[in-house]
Amino acid sequence: MQKNNQIGFIIEEPSSSQLSFNLIKNINNYLANSQDDFVVFFENSTASVLNPEFSLMSLSEIWNFEGSLFATNVSTAISLKKCFAPKQKYFYVWDLEWTRRQGKEFEFTIQAFKDPALKLIARSEEHATAIKNYCNRDVSGIVSDFNIEQLVRITNE
Repeated sequence: MQKNNQIGFIIEEPSSSQLSFNLIKNINNYLANSQDDFVVFFENSTASVLNPEFSLMSLSEIWNFEGSLFATNVSTAISLKKCFAPKQKYFYVWDLEWTRRQGKEFEFTIQAFKDPALKLIARSEEHATAIKNYCNRDVSGIVSDFNIEQLVRITNE
């Protein structure tokens, strides 16, 4: 009997945002035909943009999560770096934060991109090029808008 995948995501908050909407909608759709186990951890507790059909937990519950784990911004990537239990660690670069006002502090932001323990996943070819130019690292994959099937495939490689 094949063991189901355990896949987690760390987000800032499950509130109304493009990131939360795409992630929750795509996991819900994927679960209609899958027995994989998904968990979304959040830094800040808010009402969810959609009703999740999977576990939604505070980041404080992450300590023994043993599956593949995806950070989704610089802050969550830095939190992920401190986790010891995940079997694989990824940084799904949803936004190019260093191009925004709040992401201009290079010493802080670059930490999420330079750690070799975090595999970088870009949202598009254009993002992959921008990431390479920013931190001189190639991405491990390109996945558009939280395509869960492609992310599961990456965790199985």
